[in-house]
Amino acid sequence: MSQELNAEAARVVREATDTGNPLPADLEAAWAEWIKGIQGIDERALTLLRAAFEAGAGTVIADAAADLGRRGRLKGGKARAEVLTEEQRQEFARKAAEARWKKP
Repeated sequence: MSQELNAEAARVVREATDTGNPLPADLEAAWAEWIKGIQGIDERALTLLRAAFEAGAGTVIADAAADLGRRGRLKGGKARAEVLTEEQRQEFARKAAEARWKKP
């Protein structure tokens, strides 16, 4: 039953937001670039995201997604550092310093 409701909701959104005109090429390219980072969503969610993007909310959603990604990176780095041994941390630091000094 909920699959049918979701499909119907996606259809309504699609019909309500379909202007009959495709996005201009620059916006289409922006959509293609933006959607590359989105994974694990179904067609209905993709339809809703596309509608929001076309309505101008794409920047709001992108900002929220970037903030979530930033928080994940911050947490991930600390979590990784906690499980590394002192020797591993020193080795990674040494390799990073060597890589920095090799650049012209």
